Amino acid sequence: KEDEQNSETLNVGGIEINREEYKIIQDGKEIILPRKEFELFYLLASKPGKVFKREEILDKVWGNDVIVGERTIDVHIRRLREKLGDNSIQTLKGIGYKLVV
Repeated sequence: KEDEQNSETLNVGGIEINREEYKIIQDGKEIILPRKEFELFYLLASKPGKVFKREEILDKVWGNDVIVGERTIDVHIRRLREKLGDNSIQTLKGIGYKLVV
């Protein structure tokens, strides 16, 4: 199983995140996410418990290519919660978000 632990696959709290295939497996179920939702979740999952500030999320997930509104992150977080369960992503009001496992 050692070769599975490459940087393309993360295992966090029973959720397997495969970056190469843009696929998430939770409780044996495959969840397909749109690209930005996937990138956002992958970022949060890369350091569970770390608080990612909104600016950092915008920079790492959206980069300079798009001007997005403040609500964009909120909408993506809400969709992730709908698909993956409410408890996994925690909001720190006025600061950012973190993945709780």
